[in-house]
Amino acid sequence: MATDTEGGSVYIFKLHDHVKWWDGTELTAADVAFSLQRMIEPEQPRPRTGLLRPYIQAVEVMDRHTVQVTLHYPSPAFLQFLAVDYMKILPKHRLEAGVDINVWENIVGSGPFKITAARRGDAVTYARNSAYFKQGRPYVDGLTILAITDAGTAAAAVRAGRIQMTTGFTALGVDDLLKLEKELQGKYSLYWQPHVTDVWYVCANVEKAPWHDLRLIKALRLATDQEELQKGIAAGYWHIGAPFPIGSWYGSTREELLTLPGYRIPKDQDIADAKALLKAAGYDPPSKLGKRVLDVLRGSVGPDTAQLWAAQMRRNLGLEIEVRVRDAPTVIHAFTAGDYDLGLAGYGYNIDDPDDWGAIYGPGARNWTRWKHPQFLEMLEQQSRQTDREKRRAILRKMEAFLLTEENPYIQMLWKSWTYLVSDKVRTEAGTFVTPPSLQTVHKNEHLWLEK
Repeated sequence: MATDTEGGSVYIFKLHDHVKWWDGTELTAADVAFSLQRMIEPEQPRPRTGLLRPYIQAVEVMDRHTVQVTLHYPSPAFLQFLAVDYMKILPKHRLEAGVDINVWENIVGSGPFKITAARRGDAVTYARNSAYFKQGRPYVDGLTILAITDAGTAAAAVRAGRIQMTTGFTALGVDDLLKLEKELQGKYSLYWQPHVTDVWYVCANVEKAPWHDLRLIKALRLATDQEELQKGIAAGYWHIGAPFPIGSWYGSTREELLTLPGYRIPKDQDIADAKALLKAAGYDPPSKLGKRVLDVLRGSVGPDTAQLWAAQMRRNLGLEIEVRVRDAPTVIHAFTAGDYDLGLAGYGYNIDDPDDWGAIYGPGARNWTRWKHPQFLEMLEQQSRQTDREKRRAILRKMEAFLLTEENPYIQMLWKSWTYLVSDKVRTEAGTFVTPPSLQTVHKNEHLWLEK
């Protein structure tokens, strides 16, 4: 239970009684304070959890079951971020004893399922935690999460009944899922999230030539055919790319975007403008840029999107781009180290709040381009502190206009709605399966069961 005081700048959290770690140790306020302080620890790699850093000023243990969190300023996003599944409370006694929690055998949690086995690239299995503090939950005895990167293999596993539910991030493309839904009608149903929660984008390494001249990436953005990407990759079911989620309370609509450079139909004027921009930068013809390399993560729609975009650059600008598909750890390490030329990646947002986008465009670790524009960063800070929704929206509209018109190192490819193919035997207290609000939330699966 959480209570906010002092206009939303101080939160007091009351823990449930009798919550225990899997090893039988009581979970207390000391664990919560330790974990929150660890999440915001300066100069430490904290993917996702580091999003809490701008907000938390202090964390104090008031008593064994009470924690007080003081913020630097009232924030509309703070509580939402705390609900993200990455914000896990860790066992203080285990970490202080030097236990390496990166080894799955050493993991001690307090959640509904205990991890029992894990093999990288294969599967993770879980067993029901009979001592879970929510009485009666979870409803199933165990879970097995399969890692299948080949679409054909994944489809075969669904047909064979080995898989009752896909996660949002799956090797199955939109066409694959639509075919399976039709083929397995009466046995499986396809669930779409009601709003977009994931953006795929190309980014340029502005610390390396030639991309420090941002006119170049702007030219490539003008020559990108958003409509072709949307129809070719997602069969028309997703949305064209934009800096902010299309149709959100703070983002542009599709109709507004189609009037702007880079989105015009047909593409003739955009392509002409792109070539003129490259010529002004000294690249006439555009092929003078030489052969570029695009690194992309293996999985989901990344490789297909990369190949189609590279084909567009060849057709529209005569530019040769080598697509290099590699595993996620390798690609992310290259991005983090700045050891790349062009990159294509996706970002599934944690919460439906603009503060999340600081992860890409702001000073956070996910801004692999290292692009930092003082005017944009000032607006990013202003909107985060603004609690009046309409005033905040006005700032955000200026921010998106800035990203759409000013030179920056991003090309947004697609906005994606996560999709789940689920057995009709999967039930919840609401009835049928309900899509989580984002890929990063409501994944404890304590609320699901299978009808016989």
